[in-house]
Amino acid sequence: MKPELSLPRWTLALYCLATGFSVAAVVYHQSMTQLIAATFQMPVDTLWRLSVATQFGYGVGLILGLPLGDMLPPRRLIPVSIISLGAVLLLVSWAPSPVLMTILFGLIGVLSIGGQLLIAHCAKTVAPEQRPVVVGHLLSSLFAGLLLARVLSGWGAEHLGWRAVYQLVGILTLLLGIALLRNIRQSAINTQLHYLPMLRQQGQLWLNQPELRRLALVAACFFAALNGIWANLASLAHATLHWSSGQTGLLAFTAIVALGAPAMVRWLQNHWHWSGVIVLLGTGVVAVSLAGCWLGSQLPMIIAFLIMSDVSVRSIQVITQGRVLSLDPFAASRLNSLFMTVFFLGAALGSWLGGIAVHHFGWTGMYLFPLVCTLFGLALLGWRNKELCFVRV
Repeated sequence: MKPELSLPRWTLALYCLATGFSVAAVVYHQSMTQLIAATFQMPVDTLWRLSVATQFGYGVGLILGLPLGDMLPPRRLIPVSIISLGAVLLLVSWAPSPVLMTILFGLIGVLSIGGQLLIAHCAKTVAPEQRPVVVGHLLSSLFAGLLLARVLSGWGAEHLGWRAVYQLVGILTLLLGIALLRNIRQSAINTQLHYLPMLRQQGQLWLNQPELRRLALVAACFFAALNGIWANLASLAHATLHWSSGQTGLLAFTAIVALGAPAMVRWLQNHWHWSGVIVLLGTGVVAVSLAGCWLGSQLPMIIAFLIMSDVSVRSIQVITQGRVLSLDPFAASRLNSLFMTVFFLGAALGSWLGGIAVHHFGWTGMYLFPLVCTLFGLALLGWRNKELCFVRV
């Protein structure tokens, strides 16, 4: 397979929009649960099933859907997944019952892997010298999609209604999928791969790629730290500082700084070895966590803690995911499936274990949990790793 020499700016912009809209579908509901509950005349706390269905569906998509990128033509697979996602979003806007919505949210999770399919596709088709820039732009779009979806869906639901929000994003997602039909170039696929044998071979691929295992586990440790923070911040701030959900929601704007993570990573890697950059970022998380244990719940401390954690975790994802995709471009979708599955499991464990830490130790637990996760991730990075260094070579 001969990689493309360049990716036109228009095409890259389209890929970025499609990536952002595909991942945003997972979190639209998080800012609209109160309005959705009011529509169906049910308590807000009973809608936890929507998040569970979406996360479960996304996990299924990562495990069972991403490997298809190495088997099926991308011009058919990627647009169809995004067009199907748009159609399901429209169906949600017309859903007559919470039971049907729960089923549809599971489908949304499965179909939200279009952005990850695009990232793997670019890792295969873009020239090596352009790959870090392109993948970095796509990851920035992924982060922006998650952030803007939480903010704009809440604002839109308040002024237009939650059904109108799903109608609007459903139509936009459909149009993006249709636009992709003519803007994704064909790439070489392995016609000898068959789906069920390929899934069985995933375990072998995991065992045969020690660098994949190391990088996926390191990234998962850092993502566990971040998810442990955000999954428990609202309840802790409400219980101890008496903040409303709106006040806590404003803290999401701290993640805007992390949108520059890919560009920052490229600059740092021009001066430092990639593993040294991870150690540098991890050291930053440790330092801000220790400061938090001393200063507690002061607002400037919370903001600094969130910014440092977001920037570090997003930057480390850019480094580790980019290196995993370059291990074997022909198997990029399968490698991405394994990486993202471990990454996703790290998030789930982080929510659970972070909740235990916060329950027993309050704000001290909020700061100590990411510190422990970070130290564990750095230990995995350095364990029997002869390539660990700080100077770029």
